[in-house]
Amino acid sequence: MLNPTRTLIASVLPRPASIRTRATTTAPESSTAAIPEDPVAPPTRPIETRLNERHRIIAEGGVPPVTYDFEKAKWAMRQRFGEYGLASGVDIAKLWPTVEEVEEQKALKFYRKYSDAAEIALKAESEKAAAVKAKLAEIRKNEATYEKKLAEYYNSQVKAEAEKSEQDKVMERRIREIQEYFGYWIDPKDPRFDVMLKQKEAEEKKAEKLAKRLAAEQKKIAATV
Repeated sequence: MLNPTRTLIASVLPRPASIRTRATTTAPESSTAAIPEDPVAPPTRPIETRLNERHRIIAEGGVPPVTYDFEKAKWAMRQRFGEYGLASGVDIAKLWPTVEEVEEQKALKFYRKYSDAAEIALKAESEKAAAVKAKLAEIRKNEATYEKKLAEYYNSQVKAEAEKSEQDKVMERRIREIQEYFGYWIDPKDPRFDVMLKQKEAEEKKAEKLAKRLAAEQKKIAATV
């Protein structure tokens, strides 16, 4: 139990020097914190921007007023209410879907019960697994007959090469000649192919006539000698 006389004496006697020193060292901080602030604050100057009133309100975190006609549409009012809540000033009664919209959603099956959705998901998963199983079975079947099919393909190619008509052979020869003459390959279906073919034939005829003329001249010279 504390002695009340000793407690009274301790409260009257001065504190030790260490405590006084600590108090004196911390005094400037307390005196500095006790300085009152200037009650007259300088006037704030708004930042000048090129934002219109609507964008300025949005930038400052406020709720812009309804300005455009599209904002009065139901989807825009729903978006406005979802973003700003009750502060948007939107009448919640106007956000509910109409009877026609509900019937349309039911007809298009936009929303389903969990049991229906789970059943559809399981059915789709089973169909996908069955399709993968059938595809793998088809691949294994094709792998078993791969060598036979490949041999049949090579045989058919050899047979087709042997059964080529004379017209096909002439066309292939012309393609090779044009390629060798002009220095590059061209598709026979290209309209330029006929032009190049006629040009080549004309040059060949010209060269043939020139060769006949030279042969005739040489023959004539030989006869006169």
